[in-house]
Amino acid sequence: MKALILALLRPEPGSTVVEVGAGSGSLTLELAKAVGPGGRVIAVEGDGEALDSLRENVRSFCLGDRVEIVEGWAPDALEGIEAADHAVVTGARDVGPTVKVLTEDLGVKRLLVAAVTPETYTRARDALPEGYDPKPYAFVWGRGKDLGRTTLFSGLRDQKLLLAVRGRG
Repeated sequence: MKALILALLRPEPGSTVVEVGAGSGSLTLELAKAVGPGGRVIAVEGDGEALDSLRENVRSFCLGDRVEIVEGWAPDALEGIEAADHAVVTGARDVGPTVKVLTEDLGVKRLLVAAVTPETYTRARDALPEGYDPKPYAFVWGRGKDLGRTTLFSGLRDQKLLLAVRGRG
C-alpha cells in the first residue's frame, strides 16, 4: 500500500508533505526518503502509543532533520502549518473539515485520502473545493491459495482511495 500511495501522491525532492494519521510512521519514513534532505514531512498523530512509536522510528532511521511530528487530531492539529505541496490522509476523526483545511488553507497540489468506508470517501470527495480534480480508486486485498486448477481467495478487504489534484493532473 505504501508504494501505491507514493506512486499516486508523487512527492518530489524538496517538497513538503503533510501526513494525517501517521500512526507508527511506516509511511512517514518512506515520505521522508522521497522528499530528501531538502524536503519536509509533517506527521500528524493523536494517539499517544502511536506517537511513541513514530518518534522512535524517526529517530532510529535518522530522519529527524526532515520530519516534524505534530501531536493532535486533525483538523485542529493542522493549525499553524502554513503551506504544503502534498498531503495524505490515512486516518482522521473528521475527514471533511480536514480535507477543507488541507486544500483551502494549505493549498496542497495533490491530496490522497485512504478511506475504509464509502461514507468516508464520500465525505472527503464532497469537501473538495472547486479546482480540484477528484480521481477515485478502489483496490481489493486478499490472499490466494492455489488449488491446482483454480485459486481460492480469502481475507478480502477493500480500500478506497481518493486522489485530488489541483487543476488538471
